Amino acid sequence: MEITRKSSSWLLLLAAVLISGAMAFGQSLPTPEQFAGHAIGAEKKLVRWDKQVEYFQLVAKGSDRVLYREVGKTTENNPFVLLVISSADNLKNLERYRQINRSLFDPRTIASDQEAGNLVQEGKVFVLVTCSIHASEIGANQMTMEAVHRLATENTPTVRAILDNVVFLLVPSLNPDGQIMVIDWYNKTLGTPYEGSSMPWLYHKYVGHDNNRDAYMFTQKESQLIGRILYQDWLPEVWLDMHQMGNSGARIFVMPAMDPINPNVDPLVYRNTGLLGFAQGAALERAGKEGIIYGEQYTYWWEGAMAWTGWWHNMAGLLTEVASVQLATSVEVPRANPVQQTPGGGAGRGGQPAGGRGAQPGGRGQSGPSDVQFRSNYPRPWLGGRWTLRDIVDYDEIAAFGLLETTANLRTQLLDSLYVIGKRQIELGRKGEPYAIVVPLGQSDPPTAVKLLQTLALGGVEVHQAQATFSANSVNYPPGTYVILMSQPFRPYAKDMLEAQVYPQISPAPGQPARAPYDVAGWSLGMQMGVDTVFVNRPFEANLKKLETIELPPGNVSGQGAAFLLSHAPNNSLVAVNRLLKSGYEVSWLTAPAAIGGKNYPAGTIVVRGGKDLPAAVAGLAKSLGIDATAADAPAGLPALRIRSPRTALYQPWGGNMDEGWTRWLLEQNEFPIVTIHPEDLREGNASGKFDAVVFPDMSSQQILNGQSGRNVMEQYRGGIGDSGLKALRSFIENGGSVITIGRSSSLMLDRFAAPYRDGLRGLSRQDFFCPGSVLRVLVDNTHPIAYGMEPESNSYFANSMVLEPAESFATMNASIIVQYPTDSILKSGWLQGETYLYNKVGVAEVKLGKGRMVLMPLKVQQRAQPYATFKLLFNAILTSAAN
Repeated sequence: MEITRKSSSWLLLLAAVLISGAMAFGQSLPTPEQFAGHAIGAEKKLVRWDKQVEYFQLVAKGSDRVLYREVGKTTENNPFVLLVISSADNLKNLERYRQINRSLFDPRTIASDQEAGNLVQEGKVFVLVTCSIHASEIGANQMTMEAVHRLATENTPTVRAILDNVVFLLVPSLNPDGQIMVIDWYNKTLGTPYEGSSMPWLYHKYVGHDNNRDAYMFTQKESQLIGRILYQDWLPEVWLDMHQMGNSGARIFVMPAMDPINPNVDPLVYRNTGLLGFAQGAALERAGKEGIIYGEQYTYWWEGAMAWTGWWHNMAGLLTEVASVQLATSVEVPRANPVQQTPGGGAGRGGQPAGGRGAQPGGRGQSGPSDVQFRSNYPRPWLGGRWTLRDIVDYDEIAAFGLLETTANLRTQLLDSLYVIGKRQIELGRKGEPYAIVVPLGQSDPPTAVKLLQTLALGGVEVHQAQATFSANSVNYPPGTYVILMSQPFRPYAKDMLEAQVYPQISPAPGQPARAPYDVAGWSLGMQMGVDTVFVNRPFEANLKKLETIELPPGNVSGQGAAFLLSHAPNNSLVAVNRLLKSGYEVSWLTAPAAIGGKNYPAGTIVVRGGKDLPAAVAGLAKSLGIDATAADAPAGLPALRIRSPRTALYQPWGGNMDEGWTRWLLEQNEFPIVTIHPEDLREGNASGKFDAVVFPDMSSQQILNGQSGRNVMEQYRGGIGDSGLKALRSFIENGGSVITIGRSSSLMLDRFAAPYRDGLRGLSRQDFFCPGSVLRVLVDNTHPIAYGMEPESNSYFANSMVLEPAESFATMNASIIVQYPTDSILKSGWLQGETYLYNKVGVAEVKLGKGRMVLMPLKVQQRAQPYATFKLLFNAILTSAAN
């Protein structure tokens, strides 16, 4: 059809009208300030999560550049939100760009380098920014409203370039539940004598600040949701996680981080991460901001924190840490003269590690900045003054847009890097060393082996299963064996999760001791979970099927008889015990080996008796829990402990305790009925007669005794158990109760109840002994009921823990050693300085007192819900508290 000049003019006019109308519609969106009723970052003003969600939905409805997605629900059933922001054309073709992105992540799907080059030219960079996982570090979360409005309405060349070249994935809050909690508490106390006080509880239902230590276990709902975004649905090339730190040093930390690096990460990942971090720093410098530091305090070693795990997934993972205020209340730091200061220590000396260890800033009575020494990685130190929430918002926004602008400019370079890294990792896997990691059948705890594989799969690891017998390393493996081939894009992650970590010995200067780890040094999941894994270096032939989902195989029920026998080895067997007790069945544990129905059963074997519906109940448990059961006619009179449903209290101090939260989560997941108690419950003697066991999580004895005592703490949240609580606790034990202490809380039993041990590490300096987080070998007395189901030797997790050594005490206290450290080769993965100080020391002990007992577990048997190999020590201790 011929188009005349006149009709062409009308079409152009119509197009202009449509475009201007769309622009006017987008620009008519209320600004964040108009919507909130105050400027973002205003003094003592915050926007709650529900209002933010309302705003994001409004923007998405009014702009063709923004998509609103509710990925799922949080722990407390709040919306977990993902915003997808790009040009209208890109969003129309979003599935095409996602497919290109997925292909570049997995070069096995690309036929040639030429095809890859075409995809690089066509594709867009996917950039993920996650905000405020630590809810009190709220600046980045508040900033997102301004960022979204700018991208939805502005038409500057910078914004147009970002929209045209980047698919921006924004998670405005990684912890919506906590955001709501901290804002509500802040507003409740504002203008009262309690203003500035900490919340009486964690800012996450279970894990508080440790939500940023769940990046590879995926225990919490929020971790699972972000894992799905990262490794299943979107696969961003670049990931920035925004935090805050203490306020006495630098104003912002940007990448690169400091040594040591982890050798499993591709070098190009480190180069791109540093490049993008420098771009953020340069953007801040262009804006005239001060106090920008890089390359100190935070290392490249450990992948437990959020954005850091991106490195092992071939992503450029970045961290920013901005100096904090008192949530939305400004702070004043006395100004300093740089000439009069000695060189400081970087982002810290008041700056805090990734996530700020709570980012609890100073305020009244604070001295000047801790670091005012100018140098190449800190060229313009911050010298002090007033620091506000608006400052945090500004720094975060500049850093975020600096990243987006740079990724837009480097689009093809970043996409080509992704292809190169993936191709290199796959080729390394094909060559071997290792070629594969085999997870054999016949594990002592098969359901936990499956859980390990499911956890790896959440992180994007491909898992195969043998369809026929195969041989590797001259060992034959049967059908059903699990195999993780290393010729996959996320090879660095799979390898790093399962191998032993050897922390590099890096000395800051000749003749100086090696620099100790900043945080966790070892995390080998197979070791922690008690799962055997076999590294196979040389290629082998096998008929393997890639598993799209990893299902827990049902257990088998065999034999005939009125009773059922269960192995104590699987952790799921104790879930079965809890369910059986709840349903009223009789449960006992053999206390000595026994021959039943022609088979030999070890001590700890679980014997279940009950009514005519017992077979169906056991069959259901075997199917759902993946455990085996054998029916037999077990004779009466077998030496056994009768297990009854224990009444269990878990101590929760006011002010929150992360180890308590992890313990509570773990016990709930394994179906232990528990009641939370607080200091006043023990002060008033409410444990006696009500509970069989009281569990104290890891905390100092002073925290238990004295609790919170600040001037701005509300009266109902003040104090610990005090002398009256101690007296009641002793009476509780002497009258038949069990007190179970984890980690440092064991010191209360040593210092106040004269348990016949002392802290075997007390008085040692960090230079003498240091083990910040590593896997250690221990010896186990598995003839003791607390260790039933365990092997004589096990792996355990040590994280700045204490140990016991025998000490003289009252002769009436009978003590049993359950877990002990050997006299050689203790370190399995990580860092252990001063190994000899652990020789023959005690990790778990039982001490009788009156009719009851103290179970001392300075070994953190449930650390962050990771060491499945030692969970049974806690589970058995609880279940035996009501046994007879």
